[in-house]
Amino acid sequence: MKPIRMLSVLLAFLVLSGCTFPSGDDLLAAPKPSTNYQTLQAELEELIASGISYTAPVEGENRSSIQLIDLDNDGVEEAISFFRGSSSATSNEFKVYVYRKQDDRYVCTGSIEGTGTAIQSVDYPVITPDGRRGMVISWRLSADGTGALTMCDFSNDCAPGVLLETEYSAMDLVDMTGDGAKDLLLMTTAPEGKRVARLYQYRSGSLTMVGEAATSAETVSVERMQTGHVLNDYTAVFAEEKMASGVGLTTDIFVFADQTLVNLALDGEDSISRSTYRPVSVYASDVNGDGVTELPRAVLMAGYTDAASSDAVFMLDWYAYSVNEPPTLVMTTYQNISDAWSLVIDPTWHDRITATKSADSGLSAVTFSEYVGRGGHIPLFTIYCATGSNRDYYAGRTDLLQLGQTAQAVYFARVADEAEDSSLQISGEEIKNRFSLVKQDWNN
Repeated sequence: MKPIRMLSVLLAFLVLSGCTFPSGDDLLAAPKPSTNYQTLQAELEELIASGISYTAPVEGENRSSIQLIDLDNDGVEEAISFFRGSSSATSNEFKVYVYRKQDDRYVCTGSIEGTGTAIQSVDYPVITPDGRRGMVISWRLSADGTGALTMCDFSNDCAPGVLLETEYSAMDLVDMTGDGAKDLLLMTTAPEGKRVARLYQYRSGSLTMVGEAATSAETVSVERMQTGHVLNDYTAVFAEEKMASGVGLTTDIFVFADQTLVNLALDGEDSISRSTYRPVSVYASDVNGDGVTELPRAVLMAGYTDAASSDAVFMLDWYAYSVNEPPTLVMTTYQNISDAWSLVIDPTWHDRITATKSADSGLSAVTFSEYVGRGGHIPLFTIYCATGSNRDYYAGRTDLLQLGQTAQAVYFARVADEAEDSSLQISGEEIKNRFSLVKQDWNN
């Protein structure tokens, strides 16, 4: 798949190869294309003279005011340019122009209009198995995340045709069927006020909604959407959502099964067994590296009884989901979110191990113990994270069990003397094997 090229790269080449330096006004001007694109530049300057100014998408991978992309898979790049009204009365009005190269000049094949405070992003998904592209433009409507989008396809002459215009709260472009073409998954609000997900597929020149699924109750906004897999090799979109209470996350899991959209977090009569709510803000992840994205459920460690307490300590049971089958427990971990490390909890420890946390002057610690009831415990080992000025000192200590380090932190452990009195005692080597640094982005 050819990458989208930005004409600003050509501008940089022209500036570096010349002998003069641009003025401040020149620096704010649009990219100046090389000789091959001078006819395009002439067309764009006519538009500027009509009272509009260059703009660019503010998010995503494609943020240039002029972008080059082969829309029809013929080996020749089309040009897409982005403009907004240049006066206070028209600054919320946007136009996106499409140009196709004919012989030695560029000809405008059409434009798309939108209204908002900014162009949020633009994507050029492959929408047919033979490689033809569409265009999805999202428009920022307000600071609270409300947005609208326009999705287009292109004729044989690369003229844009609007397929869908709608408001949305989150979206993802993903191949749900495995045919090589991207589908559009939208999170939006139905007319009756309920939040729903809708899946659209491009078929025979039109965009068809092929399924709608409810989202989990009490969710108010989408934190992020990521694509992964559930069991039986179904492609899935994991929508991480904030709760109305402001505490924790819920994940909706959308798959295309039996020719419709299904939310595995709600599918089936036993919705409790499929619940993905957790009071700790940890994202879904392929925690065991098997290619399946698992969902965490927070479980109080032994000795803790009040999940709402600020002192409560949780471990995470990670479940793999599947279509038509109950979730499967695959692993349990203790996850230290603030210090970005993880420890695998043995299944035999599940109801017997507990942990306490402490921190002092750049040195934080978590002590794991066997819980023996009525508040009693036998210390097993402590894992430390040093982030202060003394981290080099701890990294050089040979009497400590070194676990790893980053540019910001040193991690080490110490086995408790009392551990020999517990049946849960493990060696330093096993602590190393169970410990890992967290590479996933955690939600804070």
